[in-house]
Amino acid sequence: MTASTAIGHVRQLIQAVHAKGGFDALCFGKMNVLSAEIGHVRGEIVVTRDYLNAVGGTHGGWLSTLVDVGGSLAIASHGFRTTGVSTDLSVSFLAASGEGSNIVFDARVLKLGRTLAYTRVDIFSGDKLVATGNHTKFVAREQEKEGSK
Repeated sequence: MTASTAIGHVRQLIQAVHAKGGFDALCFGKMNVLSAEIGHVRGEIVVTRDYLNAVGGTHGGWLSTLVDVGGSLAIASHGFRTTGVSTDLSVSFLAASGEGSNIVFDARVLKLGRTLAYTRVDIFSGDKLVATGNHTKFVAREQEKEGSK
């Protein structure tokens, strides 16, 4: 698989999420994919008022969702049409960001096993590391579907 194929799989998943609506589509309707290769996706999104907490900082729940979505896109870059279900997600918040911040995420698949995929997502605002997270997903059923095309 090539990088252009990987970005195609990522864009296909994003389109499917938008078509279904729901929370992910609401949170990431204006996400821009910067690059994608197998197991690695980078994207950006500008923090709007909708993504802020009560004191004006970027909401930790929104950043956590970005870890979830970013990890899922990195898995999709392997050619999956769907990316399984989350089994574990952890996020460390390291610095503040706020409205108007250009957030860049860097998502990598650390390991893709028979049943589980492990990802890491780093989230930046400029040169500042805002948050970092790890995300584990159960992917066995997705691999079965992919293998039975």
